[in-house]
Amino acid sequence: MAESRKTQRRTTQEVPTSTKTTGLPNDLPTLFSNLRQIVLKKAKDDEPIDSTIFQYIELIKNKIRDLTKLTQPTEIFDALQATLKLYINDILSIKNVLNILSSSLLQEIFTTLDDAEENLDLAGVFQNNPKYARTVCFRSFELLALSIITDFLNEKCPIELFSHTARILQGIIYRILTTVECIVFKKNELKNFIPNIRLLLEYVDRNKQNVHHSNMPELIKAILNFIWSLVDDTSLVPTLIETNCPEYVLRWISMEDLPLTIQRVCLHIIENLARHEKGVKVLNNANCLAILLNFKKRVLDPNKTNQDDVYPELRLVYCMAVSLLAEPKENREDLDYLRKILDQLMQLAVDAGQSVNYKYGGFHVSEPILVLTKLCVHDEILKYVLNESNVKGMEAKTKIEFFCKLLTKFRGALASDDDLDQLTLIALFNILWSISFHDEYIDELKSYPKFLITVKSLVIDDGANTVEQYIPRPLSSLTKAANGVLWNLDENNPGINKKTRATRSTVDPDTQALNQSGTSRVHRMHVMVSYSHADSDFCHQFVDALQKDKRLDIWVDFAYCHTEDLWEEIGEAIEKADLLLFLMSKDYQDSKSCRQEVMYAKDSLKKRFIPIYVKKEFTATGWLGVRIVGPQYIRFGKKPFDETVNELLKLIFEDKTQQENKPSSTTENKPPSVTETKSPSVTETKPVETTTQQTKPNENNLTKPDENNLTKLDEKNQPESNAKPLKKPVEKWTKKDITQWFSDNQIDQQLSNIYDFKYGTDLLLYGECLRPDWQIEYNDVKQRYHEKYQKQLYRDQFVPFVRAVNELQTLKPKSKSKSKLCTIS
Repeated sequence: MAESRKTQRRTTQEVPTSTKTTGLPNDLPTLFSNLRQIVLKKAKDDEPIDSTIFQYIELIKNKIRDLTKLTQPTEIFDALQATLKLYINDILSIKNVLNILSSSLLQEIFTTLDDAEENLDLAGVFQNNPKYARTVCFRSFELLALSIITDFLNEKCPIELFSHTARILQGIIYRILTTVECIVFKKNELKNFIPNIRLLLEYVDRNKQNVHHSNMPELIKAILNFIWSLVDDTSLVPTLIETNCPEYVLRWISMEDLPLTIQRVCLHIIENLARHEKGVKVLNNANCLAILLNFKKRVLDPNKTNQDDVYPELRLVYCMAVSLLAEPKENREDLDYLRKILDQLMQLAVDAGQSVNYKYGGFHVSEPILVLTKLCVHDEILKYVLNESNVKGMEAKTKIEFFCKLLTKFRGALASDDDLDQLTLIALFNILWSISFHDEYIDELKSYPKFLITVKSLVIDDGANTVEQYIPRPLSSLTKAANGVLWNLDENNPGINKKTRATRSTVDPDTQALNQSGTSRVHRMHVMVSYSHADSDFCHQFVDALQKDKRLDIWVDFAYCHTEDLWEEIGEAIEKADLLLFLMSKDYQDSKSCRQEVMYAKDSLKKRFIPIYVKKEFTATGWLGVRIVGPQYIRFGKKPFDETVNELLKLIFEDKTQQENKPSSTTENKPPSVTETKSPSVTETKPVETTTQQTKPNENNLTKPDENNLTKLDEKNQPESNAKPLKKPVEKWTKKDITQWFSDNQIDQQLSNIYDFKYGTDLLLYGECLRPDWQIEYNDVKQRYHEKYQKQLYRDQFVPFVRAVNELQTLKPKSKSKSKLCTIS
């Protein structure tokens, strides 16, 4: 049997869908037409099935059996599907003959059709002929629009025909499910079927708790699996949103009395919806996170007894959905739990990535990869995944090797029209871009020649720029990510070609036009604006306001660059800038492009910059928080826009004057350091580096992998500490020792007086409180300081205290703890 199926697959051909050319015997339509006329006559007399009707039923059944003798399976199935349509339209549509239509004798026609179809290896046929699978899929969608089906879904079906119609509908749905596995949908391709899909959802909503009829649970299950299968294709998410799918699944997953099987499908649908930016927006607007949290407490409590076997899967899908909907730092849960989830995600990525069809356990490899890509913008999570995650059966020696080899496997995705393959390739480029920001991984990345060849070939591949794949917002385009990887690996670094570029004229036609203004550009301050494209509306408004000041010469990518492949121009703009303005937001912090710009400006070139918060509720942390310590920041949103712009202009030129009047450093060739103006906000702390050599940013010199979230001073660049050697362990300190410690570390006296530590252990415990996000504690202390002294506590007054507490932590015996992670609730 297996051998014969292989033969069938090799000879599969596409067959036209017209009933005139499907191979349907001409006498079958005639038989159905004659049977219809006979049944219509019976409607007047309300008579049961007689010998004439029985004879026609038997003739039709025999003709259906004869169809199975056709040569090709596609011919057989086309004939069977055409016969089903005849049966529905010519027979089941007859009114007032329920005694005949509900007869098991007449319904044997459908049973015979169903039996003949079961003998076909349709899954194999569709897999070997996706074009034919597409034809069958849309032909089946058209069956959903037949009046007998829509009447059933609208609760207008006679009770006598309920079971039979439900069985027919279930068969149509399963047929679509079989084809969906083998085809790739295009954007808006199911637009015409939105009313039919919405009808299916409405039907489930009305009958989800109705278990009185034997066929009800199976039909509900079939419809839910049908929706799940559709939403698994990211390109169809906008279409599913129009059917009100998010509203329904959120309602269903909130119901405690629904079976776990239904809630499981709902959770998967939510996770798939969250893979699309429009899905994220709709779900968050519907308070999805709160609904999921309630679901977790109700269903996923690990302390509850009688947990279903599906529990581990539900935990994983729950975390994938939450990760796509929210930021890890917004969630607080035990780290052991998060590590388990990261282990599961990495294990799923490996299992799916090593399978033939890149699927495992119902998941496509793009699903865990996409979640990991978003999570791994957080360095702690990235390092845990690469260094500590527990994965079994991985063929590659390291996680980095796995990602590199998987990327090369998907190299051909650009030449195909498979959205999932293209999404996987883009996500892999993005996660490898995140990896390439860390010096400890660069040598390994460079050790895979096939990986480097693939990256370089895709950078110059025109197909990489023209691919129309939807890119979720956390991801950058393939070309941008590939260029970012090459830059971080010193394979395409603007700094390498700096001497070459320096020979070019620094005045282009646009510059000459700008010089027509009253102030010569030579004497204007060159300002480069760095921003996330998610904040482009704000950036345009911001730049328009700054350009009114003729003392400034503004460079921003949308004014000077006309392609997406901008890094060469951006790198040159950073080098020429006198000042950089970082328009910071959550999107900015999550953007690898923005990270690259900040690192090049701050770490490599030691450029002067001003951090600017574009939203009042955001505070920089992580890699960004480390780098903005020092200069005063500006925050929009608290005051009128124009007033804040004026404050910025004042800061720009006052700081410039202070810098120009500053005594020159004794260090030769010292690059310009960032200003150290007092400011009332801080995220993380790091001393201003004084390295004179222009090098690529070194992540390790900024943050040591430690369990603390406090920034560790780089030992190579660490200034000499004022702290005296400890005469006794901190744990044995008294209030007198603590007072002396404040003095030794030159901590602001008034700040010292706010605290009332009596024992050294109190001070150490306080240091623990600073771990997660010490700017939160700073804001609290700042308020206490103001209440006590009626004046501002600036962050450069608080930073020495944080550093000193941090040094105390390093004096404690080091435990072999794992890396600090962001958390997911």
